[in-house]
Amino acid sequence: MEAKQAGGGLAQFKMKFTQHSQQVQALIAGTATGVDRDIAEILDAAGRAVEQAAQSLEIAASGCANYANQI
Repeated sequence: MEAKQAGGGLAQFKMKFTQHSQQVQALIAGTATGVDRDIAEILDAAGRAVEQAAQSLEIAASGCANYANQI
């Protein structure tokens, strides 16, 4: 159950993170320096990592629930 709650918290974080990331990328879109591109790539990678973490927690919660139902 805790994994499911944590997954929900990560999903909310992902939504807010995506919004902020889009704002930052919109601000730096016109400059396109090397550092700006690096920041955009870092934000994209972080967003993907959060998404993967949320999915992993959902899978873990589902697996634990299935196990609990079998015993």
